[in-house]
Amino acid sequence: MSQTDNSLIQTPSINYNLDSQREPVFHAVYIPRDEENKSVEGSLHVYVDKVAALKIINEHKKGRLKTFKTRAEAESFARNGNQQILSRSQTVPLLPLPEEKTNTFKGPKPQDLVVFRKLIESGDIEAVRKIAWENPRYLVSSADTPAILQEGCRYNALHVAAKVSKTPQMCELILNIVGDPKFVKLFYGEDESKNYLNRAQILLDLYLNTPDKFLNETPLHFAAKFGLKEVVRVLVSYPQCVKTLRNKYQQTPAEITCSRRFSEDETLKREIRNLLEDQYYVPVLRSEDNTLQPSIGEPFSPTSPPQFKLDPISPILEVKAFAGPMTKSQAMEFRRKWKTPPRIICNGPNRRENCSGEPFMHSPVAALRLQDTEKGLERVGRDLASEYKVPWKEYWPFINDFADMRCNEGLKMLEKYLENRFKESIMIAEELKRDQELLKYDKNFQGQLEDHMADPFNETDLCKQLESLNVDDDSEEFFTPPSSPILDPFSDTEDSEDEDMYLAEEGLATYIDGNEPTKLDYAVYNAISTDINQKIYPNIYRWLHEMKVIMDHDERRFNKGTLVRRRLLLTPDKPRFQHFEKS
Repeated sequence: MSQTDNSLIQTPSINYNLDSQREPVFHAVYIPRDEENKSVEGSLHVYVDKVAALKIINEHKKGRLKTFKTRAEAESFARNGNQQILSRSQTVPLLPLPEEKTNTFKGPKPQDLVVFRKLIESGDIEAVRKIAWENPRYLVSSADTPAILQEGCRYNALHVAAKVSKTPQMCELILNIVGDPKFVKLFYGEDESKNYLNRAQILLDLYLNTPDKFLNETPLHFAAKFGLKEVVRVLVSYPQCVKTLRNKYQQTPAEITCSRRFSEDETLKREIRNLLEDQYYVPVLRSEDNTLQPSIGEPFSPTSPPQFKLDPISPILEVKAFAGPMTKSQAMEFRRKWKTPPRIICNGPNRRENCSGEPFMHSPVAALRLQDTEKGLERVGRDLASEYKVPWKEYWPFINDFADMRCNEGLKMLEKYLENRFKESIMIAEELKRDQELLKYDKNFQGQLEDHMADPFNETDLCKQLESLNVDDDSEEFFTPPSSPILDPFSDTEDSEDEDMYLAEEGLATYIDGNEPTKLDYAVYNAISTDINQKIYPNIYRWLHEMKVIMDHDERRFNKGTLVRRRLLLTPDKPRFQHFEKS
């Protein structure tokens, strides 16, 4: 190798094989310029023979080898490494890739995971929730997969809950946590480039469908073979749950139902297998502007959601209530009975004794559609769901959610809402009482002022009266008494006076929305079971009592088929009169 000027670098000789038909390649070796490699500084290692390049790598452990098609790229790599590699068509240097941020949570120790598994097995929901939100690594591993709580079989938290837990709430808790975007955001940290919802859905799918190592079974296999019907109901309620996965012996969850139970229960086995079929729901469809009559839609399942006609002219239909889940055959029968209930022909040979002699076709659904357009179909479907013993949900606008007011979950939501409403009513009542006291105070002062005007020369008495009333004569604050009640021109005067007198005697009542009972109050009243525990739901009990008193007072309006009239048709933002407490 000959020594050149500073711009030239020594290069090992390259022997080209002219007989070779292949295009030559160049093997470049980059050696970092550190203290250990000062002796090689100034040398450029580019070879055609790969064996010679490997010898250089063996001599310098920090060296890096890379192959190029052009000599210019090879020399650039041998001189600068990956800092700047330019090709013939590339003139912009490579930008560094953003580094993946690691989460700040430490992985739990094996003994901590054992304690966490024991809490799941014992059904301690609050402890499991607290630990999972304090450190997401108990449920998510460093590889973004379900954390393993039992080595060997490789059980995750849902395997443990579906196998041992007697309550479905533990399974539902685990799935709700890992499927919550807030939980995923807590695990990964703040990052605008991440889609936490997609990651939560992926994590939820992994928990539901990851098999164990021993028998290749999912949590659904566990729940089915141990006969845990409610756990199966929770698992299949998630669309991500695959019901047809096979275990080590090519068996689906339906095929091993109740196989690990000590006693045979054909009824339980049939119910679990029904749950493992595709679940269907029967909906109530309503237009968002109420321009169309409500209708009972076709049964649908999570895998095949309801399809509405995309007509730009017709109003948009929405699901406002639904019954289910149930099997397809049950859903078809439920819809048929809901849509065409039994009819009674009163003038035929099979007419009932309680029918009148007039020809009349009796249909509960038709009657309720005419009498209660807001919740008529829901009332029939609610009773039918109770008869078939299937879950029921309907949409309530004041809580902005679907709920069943006959179950504990719906009653808790209503109790919380009414608690806030009663607090608002108390504040309004106190404000009205304060206004009445100020009104009486103003009238008292006005009367004393008129007495003084009759004797204008008695200034001493006037000063004493002002001091006794603690009134500052320089004050510019004036109090305006409440306005007079607004009368309804379309109602009977006698009925209105009796109604005002009745409400004044009873005090200020509280309603779902507004200052007067509306159709919504009547709908909620009919949706709630009459057997309410006063200690558990005190606000619901009080509200039901107030509504019962009002309905008993106006029996003609509420109990004789005229379900919605006069005051019930008024909107809450246009009250017909104001209520004042007795002084």
